[in-house]
Amino acid sequence: METAPHHAWKKLSALMMTLALILTLLPAALAVDLNVDVGFYFKQSRGGTCTLASAAMMLRRRAYFDGLDGWVDVTENSIKSTAWSGGLSHSFTYNAMHVGYATLPSGRAAKTEALIQILAEHPEGIVLYDRRQPHAVILTDYTDGVFYCSDPANGVSAGRVPLSSASISISGASCYWYITSDANDDGTGLEELEAAVAAEETEAAAEAAPAPTEETTSSDTASDIWSWLDGMFQ
Repeated sequence: METAPHHAWKKLSALMMTLALILTLLPAALAVDLNVDVGFYFKQSRGGTCTLASAAMMLRRRAYFDGLDGWVDVTENSIKSTAWSGGLSHSFTYNAMHVGYATLPSGRAAKTEALIQILAEHPEGIVLYDRRQPHAVILTDYTDGVFYCSDPANGVSAGRVPLSSASISISGASCYWYITSDANDDGTGLEELEAAVAAEETEAAAEAAPAPTEETTSSDTASDIWSWLDGMFQ
């Protein structure tokens, strides 16, 4: 039979193991707040490179999200050789981060719904393009009902600003670039984390449960009675 101190120690050990597991598997999204500007944003170097600058900022945020030391070195010039071909290429790879291109649905409501979902899946943001301007920004997040971005145009405030302060709008946006895959990401997500923690808790509960007692059968009880009676008449 386990003593109380030993039982408490096993529970404490299980709790410590679970905590260690959480810290090991914790996704970067929970550990990094990309809405805090630590140097993600910059202005385009010259006219006509808004898409290139926005893509570099997107990749910079993703590299920071991945914990890469060289995230600050992601610039227009550093990605140009792979990303630029008379305009931003529809598909390119930079430092194991693969970028692709897609179009948005028509209608402001449909675009809004699509962009909210896209940003939920891409915390690093996307390059949002308005063909009517033409101009691009990095759309960073949708927080408290507001879209935020960083506009590389020199006539707009620097840093993360509401999209309403930028040179483009949701209504005019027509397409976007986004990171389709990232070999720097270990792929650990919330589902894997929850499953691992649940398994650890189940194991800990099983170890903490009292050992089952042996069931006393009717034959055992009868044998005990006869032994008692024999002792009475000896």
